[in-house]
Amino acid sequence: MEIRIAGYLAASHLLEREPGRWHAVVILGAETESTGYAETRALSCLYLRFDDVLDPRPGKITPTRDALRRGLDFATAKDKVLVTCRAGQGRSAALAYLIACQVRAPAEAITLLDATRHSPNRLVVKLGATALGDPTILDRFDEWRRDDSRIRLSDHYDEIEAEFDELERRGARNRITTPA
Repeated sequence: MEIRIAGYLAASHLLEREPGRWHAVVILGAETESTGYAETRALSCLYLRFDDVLDPRPGKITPTRDALRRGLDFATAKDKVLVTCRAGQGRSAALAYLIACQVRAPAEAITLLDATRHSPNRLVVKLGATALGDPTILDRFDEWRRDDSRIRLSDHYDEIEAEFDELERRGARNRITTPA
């Protein structure tokens, strides 16, 4: 199974370049609306709606075990899965890790994550580990966070921004959601 984690911009570009090759899980927030683009370019598409929060907040949708279970079930037995959220760092990284844990041991699945690019939502991982009935998923995740605690995304913003700028230079646009 190949799993890609991407923000809406990179996911739009991937789906434009490789139509009909990916199954897409699109994570929308409370204030985000889909354009329908992903479902026209992906082999299949699932929309989940929750925000990148760790606890309930007014105006935000808290992740639920049921939503994660739907995402996990959707990805089962698929060969190429694209998981996307706004930035491609929190919600999508967490769900992609959980999807990988369905086919690999957590110690191997965690290699999907890059501490210089991803800051996976711990609540998503915790709920997903419960849904999968495997507490070692959360244990391995917490270990990864401790091991990489010296790495801060903010130290890599220039590199991330350069990647973003390069995508835009190549004509990439967020086609997955409507402008805020």
